[in-house]
This record gives sequence, C-alpha cells and structure tokens, in this order.
Amino acid sequence: MMTVHESVTAPPDRPARHRLDRGHFAALAAGDGDPDTISELLSAERSWRLVQLRAVLDAVATDPEAVGPLPPVAAAWELLVAAQRRAADEVDRLILHPQVGTWAGYVLRRLRGGTVTADGPLWVDLGYLHALAVVAAVRAGVGFTMRVPVRDGFVALPTLGGASLPSPTRWAHADVVGADGAATVRVADRVVRFDSGGTGTEGWLALPTIRAEAHGATLAVTLDFLDPYRNLRTPTPPDLDTVAQLDRWRALLTEAWQLLMRVCPDRAAPIARGLTSVVPQRAAERYRTMSASAGDAFGSMIMSEPEDAPELAVTLVHEFQHIKLGGLLHLTPLLWGEPAQRLYAPWRDDPRPLGGLLQGVYAFVGITDFWRSYRLVATGPAAALAHFEFARWRRQVRATLRMMCELPELNDVGRRLVAGLLATADAWQDEDVPADLLAAARTAVADHRARWRLHHRRPDRSVVVELARAWHAGRRPAVAAGEPVVVTDGSARRLDTQAVLQMWRITDPDGFAQLCKDPSAVGVTVSGATAADLALAAGDVAGAHAGYLAELAAGDGSPGAWAGLGLTTAVLVPGRAAEALRDRPELVRAVHREVADPAADPLAVADWVGALPAVG
Repeated sequence: MMTVHESVTAPPDRPARHRLDRGHFAALAAGDGDPDTISELLSAERSWRLVQLRAVLDAVATDPEAVGPLPPVAAAWELLVAAQRRAADEVDRLILHPQVGTWAGYVLRRLRGGTVTADGPLWVDLGYLHALAVVAAVRAGVGFTMRVPVRDGFVALPTLGGASLPSPTRWAHADVVGADGAATVRVADRVVRFDSGGTGTEGWLALPTIRAEAHGATLAVTLDFLDPYRNLRTPTPPDLDTVAQLDRWRALLTEAWQLLMRVCPDRAAPIARGLTSVVPQRAAERYRTMSASAGDAFGSMIMSEPEDAPELAVTLVHEFQHIKLGGLLHLTPLLWGEPAQRLYAPWRDDPRPLGGLLQGVYAFVGITDFWRSYRLVATGPAAALAHFEFARWRRQVRATLRMMCELPELNDVGRRLVAGLLATADAWQDEDVPADLLAAARTAVADHRARWRLHHRRPDRSVVVELARAWHAGRRPAVAAGEPVVVTDGSARRLDTQAVLQMWRITDPDGFAQLCKDPSAVGVTVSGATAADLALAAGDVAGAHAGYLAELAAGDGSPGAWAGLGLTTAVLVPGRAAEALRDRPELVRAVHREVADPAADPLAVADWVGALPAVG
C-alpha cells in the first residue's frame, strides 16, 4: 500500500491510499491483467510521480544556486499548480508522461550522489521542471513567462515536442512567453512559436502520435525521439534521423496492433490502456531485438526498429510485462531485501540478481503466451518460428519459476506471484509442438545453459588441482566436487547463438543456405557464431562435432566450443562424457586446462570427470 497527497495542491490532511484489488492481483500473478488493472496501477503511479516531484523540490529548496540562470524551482511549481487549477486532467496526463518519472529518478540520483552519467550542469537537468510547467500552462491556457534550459541547441517541451534554437554554447537558456494556449520561445533574436496542439513555426519539431485501429480498439502512442530523458539512463540529444523512418514505424505499429488484437486481444487491451510512448532505436542484429523499459518510466518502452509486425508485437507484449510489474513494485515489495547471489536467467548473457530475474521471468511469461497464441494462426515459416519460440521459452520459464519457488528471499506477496506464474507455465507443457521444432528448441536451451555455466561458474581451485593430479596418476576421481560458485564473466556475449542460427534456418531457408556457403564467415552475420555452430544448426552433427574438437585442439577453449561438444557428444556417443559436459561443463574444461597435456582428449577427460558423484 502507498500513501501520498492526492494532487500538487492537496492539503496534507487528504492523503490518497492505494490498494490493489485481489482480483487484479490474481490476474497480475497469472501474468495477465485487464485495462481496469492497469487503471489501478496508473492511479498509484500518478501518486508515485507526485512523491518524486516533491522529493526533487525538497532536495533543492535550500540551494538557490542549483537552478543557475533559471527561476527558482518554486516558480516553476507555482505555474504547474496554476495550470492544474484550470485544467487538472491535462496536468495529470503530463505528470504521467513516462519521461517525467525517468527525469525525476535521474535528478534525485544526481542530487543524492548516486551513479549517473552527467555531462552538463545541474541546472540544465533541474530545468526540465520548468519545461513541464511551460507545457502545463500552454495546455491549460494560462498566461505566463518562464525561462527554460537549452541543451545542445534544443529546447525540449515534454509531450509537445521542442524548438531548435542553436546557441554558441552547449548549455544555454531560452525565454518562453505564453497565453491562451500558444507561446513563443526565444534565444537572442531567434523566435519559435508553438501551440497546445503541437504545431509551430520554422524550427519547431512536433512529437508525433501514431494511432492504430483494430476491431474497435485504438492504440495511441507518441514516437518519442526528442525528449532528453527518453533513453532511461542519461540525457540524450534528439534523434532527427527518426523523422525519415516515421512512415515505416507508423505502418509497423498499425500491423502489430492488428496482429495483437487478432491473436491475443486480452493482452492487447491493457497495452492500449497503459502504453503512451515508444522510443525508437536503430535496427539491431536480426533475431536479437533490443528493447528496454524502467520502473520510473511507466508507460514507455525503448525498442530497436523491428524487422516485421510479429517482432514488434512480441516486443510490445514483452516490455509491457515489465511495465506492469514495475507498477506493482511501486505498491508492494516482492522480496525480503535483495540477496547477494546471482542467478541463471535463460534470456540473458549475465547472471542476474533475484529482482532482475523476477522481472525477466514475468516478461517471458507474456512472450511465451504470445508465441503460443500466434502459432495457431500463423502459416509457413512464421508458424514454425512461433512453435520454436513457444517450445523454447515454456521450458525455460517453468525451470526458472521452479527454482525461484525454493528461494527464501521471496516475501509472501512475491511467493504468491511466482506460484501464479508457475501455474500458468505448467499449463503449457503438454501442448503439442512439431517434433523437429521441439528438438531444435531443446538444443537451443541446452546450448545457452552450457555456455552460461562455462562463462560464470567457477570450480573450486583446490578441487581442480586434485582432480588433475588424479588424472596424471591414473586414479579414478574421488574428490567431492560441489556446485561451483557464480563469478560474473564480463566478456560473456551472444550466448543465444544457437537459437539465432536455428531461427535463420526455420524462417529464411535461402538466407541460411547463403550462410552455409561460407561457414568461416558466419560470425560476420551472426555475432558469436562459428562454422561448427552453423553445422549443428544445419543438422550436420558429425561435422559440428569435428569442428568443435578442432577448435579445442587449436587452443580455442571457448565456452561455445565446449558447449557444442557436449551437444554433439550427446547425439553421437551418449553416455558419461556427454552427461558431464551437460551437467558440469565448467569442471571438465577446468580439469582439461589443469592437466596441461596437448594429447589429453577432451572427451576422455569428460568421461573421466563423469565418474564423479552427481552434485546434490
């Protein structure tokens, strides 16, 4: 439960108390939630934003120099209050603008000495509040004068757009005068006019809104390439290259919305209620979409330019899952503190804290459900991809949730949430998937897990040394080898390589055939892939096996080579060596290195290590 004053003008004896209805929590715990659930989260989020704003005001109240050449923050606040008195709904919408939360969180971290990347003076960041007040006043039709920051020649006015006003320095200020829903912004003798509808004179850049219609439902989002706080971590200049991509984004968002409404309308409806901003990024490598969201920015998601509508649709589902859970976390904690241990996340290259793992598994419940539904209406390669992704993620999601159920760090609410998600995942396990795609998914799952262990599990050094001595002495391994500790390897990259290659094969046979024409160059197109990885994805298990052994013989003891050797050995020579490479590949590699004998056969070492008692 959260308690906060109801508005920027509310007296202190009128707190708002937020509680989540049991039915809405049950829906969230299943990975779902309808528009009414989102409305409850938005109501609490509005109060959360007010708390953030109050915290910013309090933090700078005793330091009048913090705002530099700008008016005191109290003046900006007074203008915001005046606008709310005339047009409360407009100010509420402005307060709920996702980037307001990002800005407030960033500024508070900066004021409190937290870790931020700041390349400008503090007053430029604090001046975002002044810009908010300007927008509120323009939308409310309040007359005003206000000074706002100019960052790299651009005056950002959240939710409306901004004015390009070049100045001789990176950090400057502009004067804004407004009345009756219109305003002028001036730097020296350069003037730009704009109004509450987002239109303006030369130098004005409007923030575009994209509206998509399907089955009587509307998705309306701004495509935000202007707001300095849109990228979650650090202030960012406008990305004017996006202007040339607006038509493509508009078409893709429309197609993705139509697909969501056809395939999973129960997931689409809450997205329409809660999503307000999409922040476009450059296209990422194929099948490796980049997307992000943050708890401070409820309603906004960052995403790389998608290749097609299904990729965009699943990204919308993915990030909105994070947004929902972020809203819930503003109402209640789910953990007893944050444990120090780092855990396996099947969708990441790096070990994750429990809080991060919970965010990830919540998102992938939604992703899995999308692929589950989409495979029933898709055809051809699209259907095959959906089956593959459904099979891959249902397995990983359930395994993760089962592990999390055993962790004592979950509090009662967190335990109920995980139990609800597990019930959802359990219900998927017996659904039919074509055998070849199921096998491909299992290969991708096993490869990622083995690569992760090889990067991040560190066997006890004394155990490794003792085992190497036993090997040289011709003795059977007898030392007890427990589960190795997790030590983050910062070099871990592209652990999803086998999955990406499988997706190339499934969806683009011609493109995959081109990759196979020059296996040695596959890493140029699929980062992290080797010729042996490509052979495995193509079904040439013997060729892949030989390739992995050749990599190891050449001194390339990469995690990918050891992981691939385990996968191919399980097919060609099932037995103790394959089991050791599956269950403790990091120990096999460590012993092989410690033996330091070029003639030592990796498979012989694996078979020998496989004689150790099983862990746990």
